[in-house]
Amino acid sequence: MSAATGPARSARYLAGASFVGLGLAASLSAAQADQLDRVKQRGKLIVGIRNDYVPFGYLDPKGQNTGFEVDLARAVAKDVLGSETAIEFVPVVASNRIEFLNAGRIDVIFATLGVNADRGKVIDFTQHYYSMAGIVLLAPKEATYKSWDDIRGKKICGSQGNLYNRTLSEKMGAELVLFTGTAEIFSAFQGGRCDAIAYDGPNLNMKVTEDGWKDKYKIALQTFEYVPIAGGVRKNEPGFLKAVDAAIVKAEASGLMVEGEKKYNLGESEYVQKRAADAKKAQ
Repeated sequence: MSAATGPARSARYLAGASFVGLGLAASLSAAQADQLDRVKQRGKLIVGIRNDYVPFGYLDPKGQNTGFEVDLARAVAKDVLGSETAIEFVPVVASNRIEFLNAGRIDVIFATLGVNADRGKVIDFTQHYYSMAGIVLLAPKEATYKSWDDIRGKKICGSQGNLYNRTLSEKMGAELVLFTGTAEIFSAFQGGRCDAIAYDGPNLNMKVTEDGWKDKYKIALQTFEYVPIAGGVRKNEPGFLKAVDAAIVKAEASGLMVEGEKKYNLGESEYVQKRAADAKKAQ
C-alpha cells in the first residue's frame, strides 16, 4: 500500500495529532483534579515555611512554628481539611522553596514569596495577601549612605535567591556576599565580612530594635520598591489553587491578616486592611 501524500497525509497527521492532544489534555485534567484529592486523602497539607524569618515564619522559645504566614497556613489547612492541625511544616529558604515545590516535597509555599514575572513562569501564585518593603539597607550607625548608588563597590550581605540580587549587583554595582539563612547573614555582617546588609524590610526593621543591634546599627536606606507577597503552587493545579485562594480570602475576611499585623508588630498597612474589607464584601 502506498503512503498517503499531500493534503490527505496532512489531514491524517492533524487528526492523529488532535487525538494525541486530546489524550494529553485528558491526562492533564485528571492530574489537575487529583492534586486537591491527594491532599485530602493524605489528610494533611504540606507547607514550605520559613523558620528563620521574624515575623513571617520562625520558631518560638518552645521550638514551635509561629509567625504571620504560619497563622495563614494553619487557616488554609483548616478550610481545606477541617483542622488547623492537619498540617506539616517543611523549612525552606529563598534559594530552595520553588525547587522543593516543583519536586513535590511540599504542596504550597507560604514563605515571603515575592511575586514577579520570572517566578510566574515556573509556578502559579495564589492570591496576594501582603505588600512588603522589597529591600532596605542595614548598616553601622556611623555609615553615611545617602542613596542606593552609594553601595557601588561595597560588600553587601544578602540572601541566596532574593529577587533583588541581580539589581544590587548588576545595576548598583554591589559586591554581594550571599547566604542561605538569616542567621548566617547576621553572623557574617557582625563578623566584618560585609559593609552592610540588603534584605527584606520587615525583617531588618525588627532586627534594629533588638538588644545588641539597636545601639550599633540603623536602617541606612529605605526601600525603592514594594513587592506583593503570595503563596505558590505548582503549575497546572487549578482545583488546588482555587481551594487555597478561597481559603486565603476567607482568612482575610475573618480579620486574620489585620490582627496578624498587630500580633507580630508589622504595623497597620492600608494594603491588608483594604483586602480584608474587599474579602468581607465578597463573602
